[in-house]
Amino acid sequence: MGKQRARAGSFGVVRPKGYHFPVRRPLLFVAPILLFAGCFGSAPPMREGGRGAAVAAKARSQSGVRYRFGGRSPDRGFDCSGLAWWSHRQAGIPIPPTTRTQYRSGRRIQADALQPGDLVFFATVKRSVSHVGVYQGHGKFIHAPTSGKGVRAGDMSNPYWKKRYLGARRYW
Repeated sequence: MGKQRARAGSFGVVRPKGYHFPVRRPLLFVAPILLFAGCFGSAPPMREGGRGAAVAAKARSQSGVRYRFGGRSPDRGFDCSGLAWWSHRQAGIPIPPTTRTQYRSGRRIQADALQPGDLVFFATVKRSVSHVGVYQGHGKFIHAPTSGKGVRAGDMSNPYWKKRYLGARRYW
Protein backbone atom coordinates (compact mmCIF):
# COMPACT_ATOMS: atom_id res chain seq x y z
CA MET A 1 0.00 0.00 0.00
CA GLY A 2 0.99 3.58 -0.48
CA LYS A 3 2.46 5.80 2.12
CA GLN A 4 -0.05 7.08 4.68
CA ARG A 5 0.70 10.30 6.42
CA ALA A 6 -0.87 12.56 8.97
CA ARG A 7 -0.13 16.19 9.70
CA ALA A 8 -0.11 17.81 13.07
CA GLY A 9 -3.05 20.19 13.47
CA SER A 10 -5.27 18.55 10.88
CA PHE A 11 -7.80 15.83 10.64
CA GLY A 12 -8.10 13.87 7.50
CA VAL A 13 -9.61 11.02 5.65
CA VAL A 14 -7.27 8.25 4.59
CA ARG A 15 -8.47 6.40 1.53
CA PRO A 16 -7.60 2.73 0.92
CA LYS A 17 -4.84 3.63 -1.53
CA GLY A 18 -3.25 5.94 0.99
CA TYR A 19 -4.48 9.27 -0.34
CA HIS A 20 -4.85 11.81 2.41
CA PHE A 21 -7.50 14.55 2.25
CA PRO A 22 -6.69 17.02 5.01
CA VAL A 23 -9.46 18.92 6.76
CA ARG A 24 -8.19 21.78 8.86
CA ARG A 25 -9.61 22.17 12.39
CA PRO A 26 -10.74 25.78 11.94
CA LEU A 27 -12.82 24.72 8.97
CA LEU A 28 -14.63 22.18 11.13
CA PHE A 29 -15.77 25.00 13.41
CA VAL A 30 -16.45 27.68 10.80
CA ALA A 31 -18.32 25.58 8.24
CA PRO A 32 -21.41 24.91 10.42
CA ILE A 33 -21.57 28.58 11.39
CA LEU A 34 -21.48 29.68 7.76
CA LEU A 35 -24.01 27.05 6.82
CA PHE A 36 -26.57 28.23 9.36
CA ALA A 37 -25.81 31.96 9.20
CA GLY A 38 -27.90 32.36 6.08
CA CYS A 39 -30.91 30.79 7.78
CA PHE A 40 -31.50 33.62 10.23
CA GLY A 41 -31.96 37.37 10.26
CA SER A 42 -32.99 38.06 6.69
CA ALA A 43 -36.42 38.81 5.29
CA PRO A 44 -37.86 36.48 2.69
CA PRO A 45 -37.43 37.66 -0.89
CA MET A 46 -40.28 39.64 -2.40
CA ARG A 47 -42.38 37.60 -4.77
CA GLU A 48 -42.46 39.04 -8.26
CA GLY A 49 -45.78 37.57 -9.35
CA GLY A 50 -48.60 35.38 -8.24
CA ARG A 51 -51.89 35.94 -6.52
CA GLY A 52 -50.57 38.37 -3.91
CA ALA A 53 -49.09 40.58 -6.62
CA ALA A 54 -52.45 40.51 -8.45
CA VAL A 55 -54.24 41.66 -5.27
CA ALA A 56 -51.71 44.47 -4.79
CA ALA A 57 -52.04 45.59 -8.42
CA LYS A 58 -55.85 45.64 -8.24
CA ALA A 59 -55.76 47.79 -5.10
CA ARG A 60 -53.17 50.14 -6.63
CA SER A 61 -55.32 50.53 -9.77
CA GLN A 62 -58.03 52.15 -7.62
CA SER A 63 -55.86 55.08 -6.44
CA GLY A 64 -57.94 58.23 -6.49
CA VAL A 65 -61.34 56.51 -6.24
CA ARG A 66 -63.49 58.34 -3.70
CA TYR A 67 -64.06 57.18 -0.14
CA ARG A 68 -67.51 55.93 0.76
CA PHE A 69 -68.41 54.29 4.05
CA GLY A 70 -69.49 50.71 3.28
CA GLY A 71 -68.37 51.06 -0.35
CA ARG A 72 -67.09 47.99 -2.17
CA SER A 73 -66.82 49.04 -5.83
CA PRO A 74 -65.00 51.55 -8.04
CA ASP A 75 -68.34 53.03 -9.18
CA ARG A 76 -69.72 53.70 -5.71
CA GLY A 77 -66.42 54.23 -3.88
CA PHE A 78 -64.54 52.27 -1.23
CA ASP A 79 -64.03 52.18 2.47
CA CYS A 80 -60.89 50.42 3.72
CA SER A 81 -62.34 46.92 4.09
CA GLY A 82 -64.28 47.28 0.85
CA LEU A 83 -61.06 48.01 -1.05
CA ALA A 84 -59.37 44.95 0.50
CA TRP A 85 -62.43 42.79 -0.24
CA TRP A 86 -62.75 44.03 -3.86
CA SER A 87 -59.02 43.64 -4.61
CA HIS A 88 -59.02 40.05 -3.40
CA ARG A 89 -62.26 39.26 -5.22
CA GLN A 90 -60.83 40.59 -8.50
CA ALA A 91 -57.88 38.22 -8.03
CA GLY A 92 -60.26 35.30 -7.40
CA ILE A 93 -59.66 35.10 -3.65
CA PRO A 94 -62.71 35.22 -1.35
CA ILE A 95 -62.25 37.05 1.95
CA PRO A 96 -64.65 38.31 4.65
CA PRO A 97 -66.25 41.74 4.07
CA THR A 98 -65.37 43.74 7.20
CA THR A 99 -62.12 44.91 8.77
CA ARG A 100 -62.78 42.99 11.97
CA THR A 101 -63.64 39.70 10.22
CA GLN A 102 -60.67 40.11 7.86
CA TYR A 103 -58.38 40.53 10.86
CA ARG A 104 -59.82 37.52 12.70
CA SER A 105 -59.30 35.14 9.78
CA GLY A 106 -56.54 34.61 7.25
CA ARG A 107 -53.02 33.43 8.02
CA ARG A 108 -51.09 35.59 10.50
CA ILE A 109 -47.96 37.12 8.94
CA GLN A 110 -45.03 38.69 10.79
CA ALA A 111 -44.09 42.25 9.78
CA ASP A 112 -40.69 41.14 8.48
CA ALA A 113 -42.34 38.57 6.18
CA LEU A 114 -44.87 40.87 4.46
CA GLN A 115 -45.47 40.32 0.75
CA PRO A 116 -47.48 42.41 -1.74
CA GLY A 117 -51.16 41.57 -1.38
CA ASP A 118 -51.04 40.94 2.38
CA LEU A 119 -53.54 42.89 4.46
CA VAL A 120 -52.09 45.23 7.10
CA PHE A 121 -54.27 46.23 10.06
CA PHE A 122 -54.28 49.27 12.31
CA ALA A 123 -56.02 50.52 15.45
CA THR A 124 -57.19 54.00 14.45
CA VAL A 125 -60.18 54.07 16.81
CA LYS A 126 -59.39 53.31 20.44
CA ARG A 127 -57.19 50.22 20.66
CA SER A 128 -59.12 47.81 18.48
CA VAL A 129 -58.75 46.87 14.84
CA SER A 130 -60.45 49.58 12.78
CA HIS A 131 -58.49 50.07 9.55
CA VAL A 132 -56.99 47.86 6.82
CA GLY A 133 -54.74 48.41 3.82
CA VAL A 134 -53.31 46.25 1.05
CA TYR A 135 -49.53 45.92 1.35
CA GLN A 136 -47.60 46.92 -1.79
CA GLY A 137 -44.02 46.16 -0.77
CA HIS A 138 -41.16 48.28 0.57
CA GLY A 139 -43.21 49.55 3.52
CA LYS A 140 -46.04 50.99 1.40
CA PHE A 141 -49.72 50.10 1.41
CA ILE A 142 -52.87 51.21 -0.44
CA HIS A 143 -55.93 52.11 1.59
CA ALA A 144 -59.12 54.17 1.68
CA PRO A 145 -58.44 56.33 4.74
CA THR A 146 -61.38 58.63 5.41
CA SER A 147 -64.06 60.76 3.89
CA GLY A 148 -62.77 63.27 1.36
CA LYS A 149 -59.38 61.64 0.82
CA GLY A 150 -60.09 58.66 -1.44
CA VAL A 151 -57.91 55.64 -2.13
CA ARG A 152 -54.22 56.42 -1.79
CA ALA A 153 -50.84 55.13 -0.66
CA GLY A 154 -49.68 55.07 2.94
CA ASP A 155 -46.24 54.49 4.43
CA MET A 156 -45.86 52.08 7.33
CA SER A 157 -42.79 53.97 8.56
CA ASN A 158 -44.94 57.07 9.12
CA PRO A 159 -45.14 57.52 12.93
CA TYR A 160 -48.96 57.65 12.79
CA TRP A 161 -49.24 54.20 11.13
CA LYS A 162 -46.24 52.70 12.91
CA LYS A 163 -47.77 53.44 16.33
CA ARG A 164 -51.14 51.96 15.34
CA TYR A 165 -49.98 48.84 13.47
CA LEU A 166 -51.63 45.65 14.82
CA GLY A 167 -50.58 42.90 12.43
CA ALA A 168 -51.04 41.36 9.01
CA ARG A 169 -52.98 38.53 7.39
CA ARG A 170 -52.56 36.60 4.15
CA TYR A 171 -55.38 34.99 2.18
CA TRP A 172 -53.53 33.73 -0.89
